[in-house]
Amino acid sequence: MNFPRSATRLSAWLFLPVLIGFGFQAKAAVAPGEIAIGELNCIACHSAEGAVKDRLASRKSPLLGSHGARVSPQWIRAFLANPQAEKPGTLMPDLLHALPAAQKAEAIEALTHFLVSMQKGEGAQAGASTAAINTGRKLYHTVGCVACHAPQEVPPNSPNDQRAKAELGQIQKASLQLGDISRKYTVADLAGFLRDPLATRPSGRMPSLKLTEDEARAIAIYLLRDQMAGGTASKLHGVAYEYYEFHFPELPDFDKIKPKSTGNADTFTASVAQQKNDFALRFRGIITVPKAGDYQFFTKSDDGSRLSIDGREVVENNGIHPVQEKSGKVTLTAGEHEIMAVYFDAGGEMEFSAWWEGPGIRKQEIPGSVLSHEGQAMRPVGEVAFTVDASKAARGKALFAQLNCAACHGMEPATKAKPLAQIAGAKGCLAPKPAANVPKFILTEAQRAAIVAQLANQAPLAAPLTPAEQVVRTMTVLNCFACHNRDQNGGPGLRNEYFISGIEADLGDEGRIPPALNGVGVKLKNAWMKKVLTAGASVRPYMATRMPQFGELNVRQLPDAFEQADTAANSAPDLPLDELLAKPGHKLVGTGGLSCVQCHVFNGHASLGVPALDLTTVYDRLKFDWFRRYLLDPQALRPGTRMPPFWPGGVAANKDILGGDSAKQIAAIWAFLSRGKSADMPAGLVQAKLELVAETNAIVYRHFIEGGGSRAIGVGYPEKLNLVFDANAMRLAMIWQGPFMDASKQRTGRGTGYEAPLGYSVIKFPEGASFATLASPDAPWPDGGKMAWSKDEGDELPYHFHGYTLDEKLRPAFRYSFGEVSVEDYTVPVVNGNDTDFKRTVTLHAAKPAAGLYFRAAAGAKIEDRGNGLFVVDGKLRLKFDGAKPAIRHVGDKDELLVAVTFQNNEAKLVETISW
Repeated sequence: MNFPRSATRLSAWLFLPVLIGFGFQAKAAVAPGEIAIGELNCIACHSAEGAVKDRLASRKSPLLGSHGARVSPQWIRAFLANPQAEKPGTLMPDLLHALPAAQKAEAIEALTHFLVSMQKGEGAQAGASTAAINTGRKLYHTVGCVACHAPQEVPPNSPNDQRAKAELGQIQKASLQLGDISRKYTVADLAGFLRDPLATRPSGRMPSLKLTEDEARAIAIYLLRDQMAGGTASKLHGVAYEYYEFHFPELPDFDKIKPKSTGNADTFTASVAQQKNDFALRFRGIITVPKAGDYQFFTKSDDGSRLSIDGREVVENNGIHPVQEKSGKVTLTAGEHEIMAVYFDAGGEMEFSAWWEGPGIRKQEIPGSVLSHEGQAMRPVGEVAFTVDASKAARGKALFAQLNCAACHGMEPATKAKPLAQIAGAKGCLAPKPAANVPKFILTEAQRAAIVAQLANQAPLAAPLTPAEQVVRTMTVLNCFACHNRDQNGGPGLRNEYFISGIEADLGDEGRIPPALNGVGVKLKNAWMKKVLTAGASVRPYMATRMPQFGELNVRQLPDAFEQADTAANSAPDLPLDELLAKPGHKLVGTGGLSCVQCHVFNGHASLGVPALDLTTVYDRLKFDWFRRYLLDPQALRPGTRMPPFWPGGVAANKDILGGDSAKQIAAIWAFLSRGKSADMPAGLVQAKLELVAETNAIVYRHFIEGGGSRAIGVGYPEKLNLVFDANAMRLAMIWQGPFMDASKQRTGRGTGYEAPLGYSVIKFPEGASFATLASPDAPWPDGGKMAWSKDEGDELPYHFHGYTLDEKLRPAFRYSFGEVSVEDYTVPVVNGNDTDFKRTVTLHAAKPAAGLYFRAAAGAKIEDRGNGLFVVDGKLRLKFDGAKPAIRHVGDKDELLVAVTFQNNEAKLVETISW
């Protein structure tokens, strides 16, 4: 199949003759004539059978009226007069080409009045802003706009030499042209369109780049910067500001220094700064006071700030300091008053906001709705006063219907011409010189020939596209090839240097170039592709270029098409998960294994080196067979990747975990990553300031420990297993693996607050009593830290803690009692093959043992009996009991594991092995 080069879309192929090289060959044949018929939306006028209509998936024209983007009257006039001159490459035909000059002018005027009469109201005026232009320039050239549209400057960080300028010229010629938008839009209208282009162009040819309001406004101001010349002073929304860069030890005399840039903002904020530290801002404007009375103003800042009303200082908050709030009072009349706020940042954290309260106004940030300023308004170039003439609008409405404009623009009434099946040859609107009553499309002979050839052979259009054809078709019309390579087609090409990393770390091409889509159907799970295409899911925050959103209706077929087109006959299904492998998988991911966290982010926690993809997204995204093959040979699936081979030639680099069995190691990593964001932190990521380390003997740490209560006793063992005993409730509260505790917070000042465990694989045991007497095995477990000893209601006796004794390795045995029962609770690590588990021995003594005594070993959403005394709690915790016979009972939506306590000669003993 032949179709246009990567950096252009079909509209460029249709209307930029320089691109008609039919640059590359695709494996799936979708004739360019067929794509052209769909993109020109021929079936808007020429009806087609359902199967043909479905296959063509024709592009819809932009919406008009209140649903469409607001454009200026002068642009509408120029566009109707000569669509191609006003916007080169447009798919809009010339509908008035055959009218005499006077009649054409009259028709254009009537249509303009009609179209303007349907438009929504104008948004707030925007002021000229050099700061916004600088921000918009960077965004436009980095977030993805220039993948399709013409760059207006050489790539970021590139030398502005003759070679760069020559390449820029080539790229501009091969781009979708914006036309003279400076006379088409206001800043507010263009920003609104950029924020949600699918609202007015639902076919997705202009996708959303997930811009914020501020980003959309900045890009709009940059693209409309020609409107700054010759603008008039107007009253504008928000406040004007001046931005300064210097190391300021205090608020400067702003009248004696020169700003680096100027701009306007909705309200007082430090977010307009262009760097984090060493800058100052001066905001000036007008505040409209709704009611006369006493007002209090506040500034909250780190570092200094000041606020003045009508030239009088009201709030003084100067100096270098952490976040602090200062206030002042002033009596104001109703109406407008001058307001000025200044702020500087000398380093560290930065924060600045201005607040007020007064008659009928609770304390709140000063809203943009009461702020305004005098500034140079940005207005469409060539703007003239325009008032809709009702009679002209009525004539325009009639002409709009007569020309059948409604057929493309989704309005009523619309009429149908000859059916598509009856069209053949270069006639009607395909004629080189079309008749007066049909549209005039600007087509080259090669383009016209491709369309005519397809119309002469319409039989294939009745058959649905194959999955491979569907992929090529969709990627072509949405211009996915501008960013992505697939089957040796597409990619940035000459625009390569515009794709940059959004961070300073050097990640190579993987950190800046969108990934190739070769075999993506066997790589990504169908559900993940849908999230990326329709829900904005993203896993590459380090990449400046954004994955666009084309609208669900336009891409919903792609996940299935990719999967069906790419899935090979020998592709392996996903591996059944073995949760027993998650523990060694956890070790492999951490610094004691393969050190995956050296490069990869983990659940938002920064890696130890470059910030590669977050590992907690792997299981949601990837299919196991691709994951397995990638780990075994990264370069085979992603040539040029920086991912190192840990199993060169299929041989494991780490021989200590799982005996160096490559297949088991990969399956173990997969099992661990299947836990997603609930997976425990791998070793090496958490860096403690004052880590308590058990080396030869155990270490005991008594303090407020999160999850263990206010009388928590933490125990760290040299085997890198840890536990917390709750001395309030006499229970084993928590266990975890890896590092023990970070004592820095609790050894600073008064050491207030709770400290969380430092390690990973944290397991929490149920709160409340560990032992209870129950009237029956189904009786509810008592709440709180007291145990119901008697079967009689209300007869409760508290626990008593008697401390602990230490063995030769300083491992504690906790001692406590309830009623006439005394308990020794002793837990030690034991080696079990390649793993280390806890062995817990609970010994009870009683002169007169009570019947119906139970030990609650665990509680969870799901507890499974695996046989031979082994129970698995929520797929993570494994408990095995020697001699005892635990029972699972269902309580509401949870399970509990109870062990009946049996005394012999006034003693009972519970022995359990705890692994996780």
